[in-house]
Parts: sequence; structure tokens; C-alpha cells
Amino acid sequence: MDSSRLKVLAGQHLYEPWKGSLSGLISHLGAVQLDAIQVISRAHHHQLFNRVAHYQESQLADAEAKREIFEYWSHAAAYLPMTSYPYARVRMDRIREGQRHWFEKNAKLCRYVLDRIRAEGQLKASDFVKAKGGWWQWSDEKKALEQLFHEGELMVSHRDGFQKVFDLPERILPSDTVTERASDLDYGCYLVRTFLRCQAFGRVEEIAYLRPGDKTLVKDAVAAMRKSGEVIEQNGELMLHCAESVPPKKAPRQVRLLSPFDPLILQRKRLNRLFDFQYQLECYLPAPKRRFGYFALPILYGDKLVGVVDLKADRPNNQLLVKALHWQKKPGSGLLGSFNKALADFARFHGIKEVVFV
Repeated sequence: MDSSRLKVLAGQHLYEPWKGSLSGLISHLGAVQLDAIQVISRAHHHQLFNRVAHYQESQLADAEAKREIFEYWSHAAAYLPMTSYPYARVRMDRIREGQRHWFEKNAKLCRYVLDRIRAEGQLKASDFVKAKGGWWQWSDEKKALEQLFHEGELMVSHRDGFQKVFDLPERILPSDTVTERASDLDYGCYLVRTFLRCQAFGRVEEIAYLRPGDKTLVKDAVAAMRKSGEVIEQNGELMLHCAESVPPKKAPRQVRLLSPFDPLILQRKRLNRLFDFQYQLECYLPAPKRRFGYFALPILYGDKLVGVVDLKADRPNNQLLVKALHWQKKPGSGLLGSFNKALADFARFHGIKEVVFV
């Protein structure tokens, strides 16, 4: 087995279940990405299912209700540990100071929705106007809510279905939360430390992935951490000094079906260079251009990515549909047996009775 892959898998806790709290796992990973696609289940639950023994979806809601985690923006929409709030403030302040997110700010409408929430308590977009549909059809009020959310003037208390329920930060943040914005150096060190802790090693461009404007902060942080001895470089890869002597554990020959938004999968170039595996989520492509399927999941076996499987939950018939299956090379009996078990476990977690190949 490849020792570099083993180090990454160990940091990812894909084979050795996380034994601490759910918020502790999210802190270790840095963030757990949300996604609105629900071909099978929400992406965040899928990621946690692969890392927490006997995971139940209610655990995430409980951690949010206890204010151990909160929803904001990391590299994308994500759940973050409450301890990361000072680092989230960096982006909040940038947006508040004029950095554009998705659309121009309507200051008057922002004041209106903020005043209503201040006076009435928790509200969601549909409490202002009837929702129009997808993100490209957002109402002006929803845009104002999202603007205030990205500025940090509002937070998400929880979700009703998949609708965000907004409230004032002072009514959500625990009293002991550090609310002061982190310095640029502290923020850069946080990004470096978090990435290297859960990914074992990496490069500056990988640490700054999908973080426009942060590459210089990451470079400065790396320089400071190398000077202090916290970070070292070996064969062109950065790693935490404390992890240098930790031997990687052998990955068991078990199958894990990975979310397209899993931290292991997220960076396609890194995935290709470390695992020699090319992957693209094809749900955003026109049907004629898809090679593997609408929602094909990478198949991890031992320390290798061995194929993809296109799955869909057919809830009315209580079936998990295997719409397509593509192997990198012909699978042996051990891989097939582990794959079928993983499919059955995956279906059971989602409350689905039967796996059907179509």
C-alpha cells in the first residue's frame, strides 16, 4: 500500500471511526460541506455516515441546537465548529466592507428584513414573500437575507426542511464565543493547520483552494510556521511537525462509497496526483456529455479508488437504484463482496429496504 495515501486516509478517518464528539470531528475536518442535491441524501450526512459509527442524522441537528456548530461559508456552504467563528469573521467583514458575493447589496431592503427579525424573532425567506424557486429566481428579500448572512449580521439558527431560519447572532452565539475577528496571520495559520491536520500533507495552492484572495495569507502563515518549527517540508509537501513520525495504519480492504463533496474527493487535481483517479460530478453536465451518470459516487477500497457507482434513491418503491457501475479494472471476489455489503449498509442508513441493479 502507498504510505502517502495511508497518511491521508488516516487523517480523513474514513476507516478508523471518529471516537469523539460530532463537533470535534467537524473541527478536525475544518468543515463539512452542505449541498442541496438530494439524489440519495444531503451531502453532509453522507460524509458523516462514513466517519461516525452508527451515525444518525439527528446528531447533526442536535449539535447545531446545542450551538456546538454553525452554518456559514468555508470553501463553500458548510457546517463549522463554533470555535471557528473568529476565522469566519474574516470573510464576514470582507463582505460587510464591500466585497461582492453574488449580487449587489440593497441596503434599504437589508435594513427592512433585519428590523423585522430584530422585532419578530426567527424568520425565513418564505415569511417575507412566497419563494419563487431555484437560486436563480431568488426574491429580493431572500437576496437581502443572504447578504446579511454573509456579512454576519444574521446567522442561521437551523433549517426548516432545507430552508434557512435566520436570527440575530447575539441570540444564537454562546456567551463564551470569541467574536473578535482573527488577525490575517492567525487566520492563515488556521487554514494551514486545519488542512494539514486532516489531509496529512499538501501544498500552498491546495490549502488556499477555492479561497480567493487567501493565497498570500497562506504563504505568509507557512513561512511563520516553518520558522517556528510547527510546519516542515518534505519532498515538496508541507506537513505538521507533530505528524512527521506518526506511522500510517494499513487501510482495511473495505469499500467506502464517498460523497462527491467528501473532503477526500473535493480537490480533483490533488485526487488525481495522489490516487491516480480522475473524477467529475456530472449532474451539472448535459445528459449527452455524461460518461458515468448523474450522481456517480467514487468507490474507495483499501488505499485505492477503484470505480464509480451511479445511485439514486427511489423512495416510493423503497429501493436504492444502481443505475450504472464502472470499475477501473475487473474486480475480484473480495472487492465485489465488500462492495455489495457497502451498498446494503448505505441503503440501510438511508432507510431503504432493497438494492436494485437497473
